[in-house]
Amino acid sequence: SACLVGSEMCIRDRYSELKRPRVDVAISATGLYRDAFPNVMLLLAKAIKDIAELKEESNSVYNNAQKLKADLLAKGSTEDDALYLSSVRIFSNESGAYGTGLDGATMASDTWEADDKLADLYMSRMGYAFGADANRWSEKVDAKTVGNLYGQVLSGTDAVIFSRSSNIYGMITSDDPFQYFGGIALAVRNLDGSSPEMYISNLRKVSAMKNETLDKFLGRELRTRTFHPRWIEEMQKEGYSGALQMLDRINNFWGWTVMHPEGVTDAQWQEFADIYVKDKYNMDMREFFEKANPTNLAQMIERMLEAERKDYWETDDATIKELVETYLEVKQQHAVFTENEAFKEY
Repeated sequence: SACLVGSEMCIRDRYSELKRPRVDVAISATGLYRDAFPNVMLLLAKAIKDIAELKEESNSVYNNAQKLKADLLAKGSTEDDALYLSSVRIFSNESGAYGTGLDGATMASDTWEADDKLADLYMSRMGYAFGADANRWSEKVDAKTVGNLYGQVLSGTDAVIFSRSSNIYGMITSDDPFQYFGGIALAVRNLDGSSPEMYISNLRKVSAMKNETLDKFLGRELRTRTFHPRWIEEMQKEGYSGALQMLDRINNFWGWTVMHPEGVTDAQWQEFADIYVKDKYNMDMREFFEKANPTNLAQMIERMLEAERKDYWETDDATIKELVETYLEVKQQHAVFTENEAFKEY
């Protein structure tokens, strides 16, 4: 690390060892990471700055920094500002703020028609710059003479990488992966018209670390947990808490559906319906929810029907009919309430 941010000669030596062109990388840091590891962020920011100043063959960091600097100057930035901002590659929330806002906004699916509204929310929340000058950290760089710096840095992104080292947490055990990792896919798609490739750096087994595509990693998580009879059986033993876990899984899967539609399938949505509503495994799912929390079943069905209403899921009429009938039965028996007027009308 000391070598990376040290002398120019040392960096050049590292380049000779790479035997490949340098790769320009943008880093999106959560508020927790920002607060816990400011020293690491500063180290990374200084390393990026040093490499962005190296005029060498196939150095995309330098090339992109030069293009960005020219653009900033053309928009009226000062020479010093343009030089500094052109090498910024780390972005996060404003200091003291947490979350992208996509968790709640994505669930409020009646408040948006196209996902560009969600992309704008993500960019506004996560567009604060953290460069090599710690005195300028948490700048919101979207002034008229600069433009949206985070958007300019993200545009052209080919791939996004997110690491997982825990066997406890996956892609849908919480909303964090879709709102941070998935939020980048959403932003890039709205900037460039297509989504980047999405990869998981799977560090769960130290002796066999590997990169996997998101759809492979998520598909395995669904098969071995959310769609697996033994997992469902254990959740049923937990009663109210288990029912809430089931609801959380489908809500977070919905988040991924919106952030990165290419990473999920109609068949996966169909499995949610077949297992939790049609009771594919004969596990008395309706009876379980009646005892544990019938409102959770209604909310799960609402999420399924919202996926169909907003054209994220294509299914057959028989499935829709059963979902609607079950929802109405539960609603009438347990006074289920929803604020989603578009869903109620649908």
